[in-house]
Amino acid sequence: MISAERLSPEQARVLRALLTGTGIVVAGVLPGFLTASLAPRIRMDFAFSKATVGLAVSIFYVVCALLSTPCGRLVGRIGVLPSMRLAAATTAVSCLAVALFANSAAALTALILVGGIGNSTAGPAASALLAREVATHRQGLAFGAQQSGASIGALMAGLALPVVAIPFGWRWAFVAAAVLSVAAAAFAPGDGKPAAADRRPTAPHRPGFTEVHGLALGAAAASAAGVGFISFLVLYSVENGLSELAAGLLLVGVSLVATLSRLALGAVGDRAGQDPLPPTAAMIAVSVLGYAALVTGLPGLIVAGALLAGCTGWSWPAGLTLAVVRRSPESPAWAVGVLMAGLFGGAAVGPVLVGVLADRVSFTSAWAACAALALTSAVAIGATSRRGPA
Repeated sequence: MISAERLSPEQARVLRALLTGTGIVVAGVLPGFLTASLAPRIRMDFAFSKATVGLAVSIFYVVCALLSTPCGRLVGRIGVLPSMRLAAATTAVSCLAVALFANSAAALTALILVGGIGNSTAGPAASALLAREVATHRQGLAFGAQQSGASIGALMAGLALPVVAIPFGWRWAFVAAAVLSVAAAAFAPGDGKPAAADRRPTAPHRPGFTEVHGLALGAAAASAAGVGFISFLVLYSVENGLSELAAGLLLVGVSLVATLSRLALGAVGDRAGQDPLPPTAAMIAVSVLGYAALVTGLPGLIVAGALLAGCTGWSWPAGLTLAVVRRSPESPAWAVGVLMAGLFGGAAVGPVLVGVLADRVSFTSAWAACAALALTSAVAIGATSRRGPA
């Protein structure tokens, strides 16, 4: 094993950037994921139905979708380090406020909206940091690590139920998220000065413009399917025979395979001349089989389907992040901001769609909707890839 003393100053700086970028993304997604994963415990304190859970998570992502592109521009103006501090502060304030003051579904929803500012800033800031610190031929793996922050956040949210919420109370999980956010920002390298590559170019018709927005649409559909699926996996599993502990551990397992698949897809993108879009589209298409397995309602197939959907349907952020940064090398923060706007827009639609369908029709129709969204995303990304390699 390589010790810290054997790392060169440049390697140590890159490692620090990777840890910081991943950590700030993990912290940013936690308000939404904790709200979903802790729902079985939160509803012991106040009314919190499936539809309300979906609405709360969706509103959180609506804020993220609206702010993501402006926050991408903000990162270019004020620099990486101040942006990370802003992300950490707003996330920490949001989580602490939930722990202290959330006494109704409406109050909890309002308080996690503050965290939307942090989540909107975290992605562009982390991407700009990695684009600056990591060599081009290693950026695929770097973005895979950064984008695994979302799945690691889901993993931590899954662990929070059996490890924190059941023995100590769900509010302490939000306190822990606040501490993580502050710690990640404190570890960030850099002097905080905006890099030239962080600024959005002024040319309105440059070649990568429409491709970036096209990929954002594909991200919106994939995100709607993936976040809708993750937001209700615990509740669905419990209703179909799994214990709270088993359901929480299943979410952990799904998050783990999603993390590994993001790293693998990023590494594939680092290969010389390799366009990350075709394998990304293929993996999203395969996730349809996972959603089909969920429809059965059988505990064994729920576990198998969830793991397949997590491995394939949640692998795409690394590939798409690498693709948009390659298409906009002079403005990575702006490009990632546009991509994240699509991601968050889909994340806003997915939970409320799944929640309403589960409440008023059935979970079968909800999982069918996730499968349709995943297929739509795969087609959109595949069509963009045929325009030419990154």
